[in-house]
Amino acid sequence: MKILVYIFVLLFPIATWGQKDTVYYFGVNGKLNPSGKQDVMKKVDFKKRGKTRIKTYKNTGSGWLLVFTEKIKPLNDSVYDLRIKSDEFTGKLTRTYQVLNDGKYRFTDRLNSVIKRTGVTTKKFPLIFDGEITENYNTGKPKSVSQYSNNELVSNKNWLPDGTKLPDDIFTSVDKEPLYTPGEAFLYQQIRQAIKDSKFDLLTVEGKMVVGLVITQEGKIGGVQIIKGISQVLNGIIVDAFNKAEGAWEPAGLNGKPVNYFQVVPINFIYSRYDFNSLEMQNGMLYWVIN
Repeated sequence: MKILVYIFVLLFPIATWGQKDTVYYFGVNGKLNPSGKQDVMKKVDFKKRGKTRIKTYKNTGSGWLLVFTEKIKPLNDSVYDLRIKSDEFTGKLTRTYQVLNDGKYRFTDRLNSVIKRTGVTTKKFPLIFDGEITENYNTGKPKSVSQYSNNELVSNKNWLPDGTKLPDDIFTSVDKEPLYTPGEAFLYQQIRQAIKDSKFDLLTVEGKMVVGLVITQEGKIGGVQIIKGISQVLNGIIVDAFNKAEGAWEPAGLNGKPVNYFQVVPINFIYSRYDFNSLEMQNGMLYWVIN
């Protein structure tokens, strides 16, 4: 019996050693192997003992920016330990796979006892969505229920962490991104003024905040969400500032039609003993600049 156990333990990791490192490219709205614009690149590196590392890069126009890293370790042939690093979530998950009759897999990502995400994929590494994908917040409350076809988003329903319903069919990758009038500088000026008016002490915070905006197909802000916050008070100030911001949005476009779009706005707060006095945009990131 001991010999059989040892053979199993040795052969399981070897099954993944034969796999070759692969690079996958995704176009607008998750399209696989696009002939045109490449929005996302995933590098899959197969390591020893069945371990896998997947790095996800976003095309910024001036180069590839690393936005997501997954380190995956097999616990057995259907359960994996995931260590994830990204703006939205950094931590450890457990992923299980169940083989379906059509050769696809049902995967489930758990954060302790909470199901973070579950759905159907055609591949284990990387995930290629094909069917219904359900996502939850860390509290277990629903975040979205989406339908995919060969990794392209078809439709979805979405909720804020407090349960507030967001518009349906929100896309994160489009042919044409939304355009703000009279310009980004005016938007950032309003955010800066809102923080100054609140008399919030910026010297008490440091780090990176990530804000998500839903720009509707009618050209309005349909919801504001703090993806990664720093302070509850500052979170509330920022949400309120975006909701009250004056100006108009030209909606995003996909396949020649206006669509709802989820736009991510990162803001870096850098500690200094000096006063923060301006907000500038550099390489897709907002920075508070000191005197």
